Amino acid sequence: MVLPIDNNKRNTVAAANNSNIQAITTGNYTGDKVEYSGITHYKYSDCKASDLVTINGIRVHKDCAEAFKRMQADAQKEGVNLRIVSGFRSTEYQKTVFPKKFKNKKNPTEHEFVSRLKFSAPPGFSEHHTGYAIDINSLEQTFEGTKAYKWLQQHAKDYDFEISFPRNNKQGLGFEPWHWRYVGTEEAKKTYKK
Repeated sequence: MVLPIDNNKRNTVAAANNSNIQAITTGNYTGDKVEYSGITHYKYSDCKASDLVTINGIRVHKDCAEAFKRMQADAQKEGVNLRIVSGFRSTEYQKTVFPKKFKNKKNPTEHEFVSRLKFSAPPGFSEHHTGYAIDINSLEQTFEGTKAYKWLQQHAKDYDFEISFPRNNKQGLGFEPWHWRYVGTEEAKKTYKK
């Protein structure tokens, strides 16, 4: 779905786009991807409950959990502390997360919508739905300057993790140094092959 920005009405939602933006915001949009203002989010299904395990109170896919535990243990040997601060999020939960910063939760301005798309996926389009995506240590840009981030840059691939949204990524999303996804099984690779 491609929704053009109306440059003459940057602070309001164009009437033709209003219902589409509302459908995306509320989780009622059924397309395979959302494309808007150079930003692309892909559709993801929720991980099956039977595939989820808990690490320190956070649910993740069992394959991701095993790989993370190995990575965490090896990082610790080098004096680097890694912890998961966010993991699996259901589509239903994402319906509460995505509109949080909008003044009018059901009818955001176009500017609010685009700003939110840059760093947050609409319901049904978050990598976190898969159970394979995790946020490590922080949700702040300053994480880029840490020893943990530098360690991940050098070693995460050895445990089949990759950063989801590096600088200048093809999806047009904001740089998220904390957001990593597990791609170590055929199922995980297939999930992110888009």
